[in-house]
Amino acid sequence: MARPQPRSGGGGEQVPVQVKDAAPAHQGPIKYGDAFEVKGDLAGQPIAPRDAAAMRAAEEEVPGVRVPGGGFSVGGFMEQAAQYNQALGAVQPGQASDTEFVAGFTQDAAPGGRIVTEFVGGQAVGQYAVAEAPAEQAKAAAGSEGAAAGRGGVAPAGRRN
Repeated sequence: MARPQPRSGGGGEQVPVQVKDAAPAHQGPIKYGDAFEVKGDLAGQPIAPRDAAAMRAAEEEVPGVRVPGGGFSVGGFMEQAAQYNQALGAVQPGQASDTEFVAGFTQDAAPGGRIVTEFVGGQAVGQYAVAEAPAEQAKAAAGSEGAAAGRGGVAPAGRRN
């Protein structure tokens, strides 16, 4: 809602100026296309509880990352969005999106650590670096040719209404 704010005019009189408040609250369910740069059927689907749980499960498989309380989490965001959508009645408890949904991640070796890319329905929705201590780097270099090749995890949510 706009509020008039006084502004000084040329002759010293107060002239009201309209100032807009922050963006209006979101109307309707939060869809994948509202939150992530995704395309196709997935973009129009509301974020559902089972999808959020699958993403959280995939995130928990990423070694060395403790997101809760320490930064942004795609799974955490999806859980919040699913709760909002459920409160609106747009999704039901335990519901998955209508499209084929798979949450997962890949890990690629990088100097000093690795790059983790998170996917929803085969489309990248998040990417971050995970630094490793020097001892972990030596250990990873010795036995992580799988990480260099893009080792990752997948948590299918299924297809439900």
